[in-house]
Amino acid sequence: MSEGDTISIRANASGRLWHDDPDRWRELCTPEGCPWCQGPGPPPDEVLAETRTCWVTGGAEAILPGYVCVSTKAHAVEPYELDDETMHAFWADAMTVARGLAIAVQPVKMNYEIHGNTIPHVHMHLFPRTPQDPYVGYVIHNRDQVIRTPEQLSVIAESIRGALAAAGRL
Repeated sequence: MSEGDTISIRANASGRLWHDDPDRWRELCTPEGCPWCQGPGPPPDEVLAETRTCWVTGGAEAILPGYVCVSTKAHAVEPYELDDETMHAFWADAMTVARGLAIAVQPVKMNYEIHGNTIPHVHMHLFPRTPQDPYVGYVIHNRDQVIRTPEQLSVIAESIRGALAAAGRL
């Protein structure tokens, strides 16, 4: 950024539920109320890999060309709420996925984000940053989208599954 450049990001609805309707939010934080736990799981066409503990997903539409999400199968709102075995497996799976993703897309830097203020179920966003990404110099604000081809997703999935297999995580 040069001197005088400014960044303007407008607020979105993320987090408004826990602020505006705390009772509904508390309900969503339970396994019985969690949309992830009560739904059918991730869309099958978006599952790039699966471990004993996690799903790795990435759809055709994404924030960045290499974006994926690692979600626990066990319900928890915060990573520290997972039992020790599941917590360690989640982190090992997520870092192994990041390794495989890095092999596939060769980022300059991998960004890791855990929020959960929209869907209260532990999941980690992996954002491989490249000099070509639209957010260079900015936070990833989800206002640009890319469409990935089945071939691009296949390369990412194969690299992730290869890293998981090499680490004995499949």
